[in-house]
Amino acid sequence: MEKYLQILTGEGLHNVPVGDGLFVEQTGALALRLYSANTFSHHYLLTTVGGTVALADALEAACIRAAATNWQNAVVPVSLPTGETVASIRMTVYS
Repeated sequence: MEKYLQILTGEGLHNVPVGDGLFVEQTGALALRLYSANTFSHHYLLTTVGGTVALADALEAACIRAAATNWQNAVVPVSLPTGETVASIRMTVYS
């Protein structure tokens, strides 16, 4: 069964599929990217406010929790660090 990271954004709750794993890249205080191990044709672009390495760490910790939970717990909430928010999530296709 597929596992999902549930991320609270300014647009509501978003579920990002974990698949065979996600790689987190923090590109600055305003952006973070999630790359899927299943495909390298696209990534998830998270527009952040006050994003630090703690946000990347929180996403990685949620991936670990998703891998460790049983198949009946398909959705794993991401605990955002205090003072850091995700404004939106967009899927971006590589060109």
